[in-house]
Amino acid sequence: MKNLLRRSTERVMRALLRSVEARMDAQHQRLGGKIDRLEKRLDAAMAKGQAEARLLASRLEGHAAPGRTRRLGARIPQHAHELQAPTEPQASDAIPADSIVDLRECSVCGHDASTAVCEFNRFLLSETAPDASAICADYALCHRCGVVFARRRPVGHRFKFLVEHFEETIGRVPVDQQRGVQVLGSRRLNEADREELRSRALQPIFVSEVPRPKNRRHLPQLLRDRLAVAAHVEILGSLLTLQQPRVLEIRPRFGAIGGALRRTYGGETFALPLFEAQQLLVREVYGTCAEHLLDYDAFSIPYAGAFDLVVANHLLTHAVHPQRTLTTIRERLAPGGHLYLYNEPDEADFLESGKSIFNTLNAFHLQTFDAASLARALQAAGFEPVYIGHYHDNCIALARVAGEGASWDPMPEKERARRVGKYAESRDLGILSLPERLRGLFAQEWESVVQRAFAAKTIDFDGDGNLRILKR
Repeated sequence: MKNLLRRSTERVMRALLRSVEARMDAQHQRLGGKIDRLEKRLDAAMAKGQAEARLLASRLEGHAAPGRTRRLGARIPQHAHELQAPTEPQASDAIPADSIVDLRECSVCGHDASTAVCEFNRFLLSETAPDASAICADYALCHRCGVVFARRRPVGHRFKFLVEHFEETIGRVPVDQQRGVQVLGSRRLNEADREELRSRALQPIFVSEVPRPKNRRHLPQLLRDRLAVAAHVEILGSLLTLQQPRVLEIRPRFGAIGGALRRTYGGETFALPLFEAQQLLVREVYGTCAEHLLDYDAFSIPYAGAFDLVVANHLLTHAVHPQRTLTTIRERLAPGGHLYLYNEPDEADFLESGKSIFNTLNAFHLQTFDAASLARALQAAGFEPVYIGHYHDNCIALARVAGEGASWDPMPEKERARRVGKYAESRDLGILSLPERLRGLFAQEWESVVQRAFAAKTIDFDGDGNLRILKR
C-alpha cells in the first residue's frame, strides 16, 4: 500500500513539474517576442532619428549625405544633385505662338499689388503640351479682392485653339480618339451627327429600368443633368420671386435649369452653350433659344433685351476678361435682376485636400478663389451679393446690381497672409509630387522645398528613414 501511494505521489509531482516547465517555456517565448518587437521599434526609432538628424544637418551646413526616400512607393530625392535634368516641351507648329497677354493688374478688380503663388498650370504635367509657353500661367493673389488670377494668359487665336482642342487641353481623351458622338465634346458636328442627336433627343428623359428597355436610344446624360442641377433650381425658386422671368443660361450642359424655370414660372429662356452638341440638345430637348455659342474671350450677349436672371455655369473661373464679362452681364440685367454663379471651384480643392496644385489648375483656370474672394469679385464688378455658399464643394453665388456709390472692404492683411502661406505649402507639396522627369525644373530650390515641407509637417520620415508625403 505504501509503495502504491509513493508511486502515485511521484506521478503527480512529475506532472506538476512538467506543467510548471511548460508554463515557464511559454513565458520565455512571449518575453522573447516582446523583446524582439521592442528591438525592432528601437531600430526604427534610431533610423528615423538618424534621418531627421541628417535633415537637420543639411539645414545647418547646407549639405548632407543622401538618404533613401520615397512617396508611397515612389522615391522623393532629398537633395538637388539626385534630380534629372529638366526637359523642355516639344513646340507645336499648330498653336499660335503669340496671342499671350501679361497682366500687371488684377484681372477682376484692377488692383496693381499681388503676390506670386504658382507659376505653372496642368500643362506642366502633360507630355503633349503645345509649347513651353503653354505651361506658364504665373498665378498671383490680388491684395485687394483676394482672387488668384493668371497674370499670363492666352487670348485671341491661341485661346480659340485651346478651346477647339478642349479635351487635350484639360487632360482628357482627344476628340479624334473618342467613339461616337460625345454630347459634352468639342467636336464640330456633321449632318449625320446632327440627325443622330436629334433622333435620340426625341426619346423620353425618364426611362424605367424595369423592365429593361431593348435597343435603348435615349440619352441617360439628360436625366443625370436634371438631377444634378435640381438643387440650383430649388435655390433660385426659394430666394427669388420669379414671374414670367426672362432667363439667360451661360454654358448650360443641356439647358435643364432654364427648362425647369420655364416649366414652373413661365417666361422665356435663352442660352449660350459652349459646344455644338450641347447647343443642339438645348434646343431640341427644352425648346430654348440657343442661336449662339459662348466665347470666354470675346464675351458678349448676342440676344436683344434685358434679362431678369442670368445663370452662369463655371464662368468666372474661365473668363479671359472677367471684369469686362461681369460688366456686360450687369448692363444687361433688368432692374431688380440677378446673376447666379454655380460650379465655381473653391481653392480648398487643392489647398486643403493634398491634391497637386499643378494638376488641378488646368489651362482654362484663369481665376481661382474662396467664397470670401468670390463675394469681393462680385462687389468689385458692381454687384451686391445676396447669397454665397457651396454645393458639392464648389462655390455658388446669387447677386443683384448694387446701388450707386456702393463700396466694399478689401481683403484683410491677416487673411492675405494665411492664404499666401497655404498656397506656398500647396506649391511645395505639388513640387514634391512631380514625376522624376520634371523635378529638375526646381533643382535650385529643391532642398529648401524639402525642408519647408518637413517643417510644415506635410512630409515625414518613415521607420526606415525614408521621406514620405503624409496623407490628409
